[in-house]
Amino acid sequence: MIPFTDKEIERAWRENKRASDRNPRTNAHRLLLFYAVECGLKAILMRRQGKRRSDVCQEISECQHDVNKLLDCLGVQGSLRLPAQLSMEPIKTKNGNEQRRFTPGDINQMWRYGGVCSSAGTTDQDLEKKLLEIVQWIDGELRRP
Repeated sequence: MIPFTDKEIERAWRENKRASDRNPRTNAHRLLLFYAVECGLKAILMRRQGKRRSDVCQEISECQHDVNKLLDCLGVQGSLRLPAQLSMEPIKTKNGNEQRRFTPGDINQMWRYGGVCSSAGTTDQDLEKKLLEIVQWIDGELRRP
């Protein structure tokens, strides 16, 4: 893992958030929104632990891209969590359909490669809405002294 300072991670949060703020959003914008949330949560985690570098914050390497795990590390429960199990349209094969299930830690892969969330009751727009709720929470946390 490449080490980053707390200031660099906060800057990445702001820049990714700003770049993702488009309507309508494409997968590229959604991906930047996802990374903004990831960076924001990591910045809060580092601030709370008094860490100035990402490589000395063990939770960052353990959580990787999983927004729910980062929320857990921050003690955030309830409505901000992303659905635990997600899926995309199955891939048609000679032997039937191959299911494509994934977790919140894989959302970046789905959007990076042009996928579309098609879970029962969860769409890309639902994931965006939840990520935007997390953005509002992060904004409030990072404004605190």
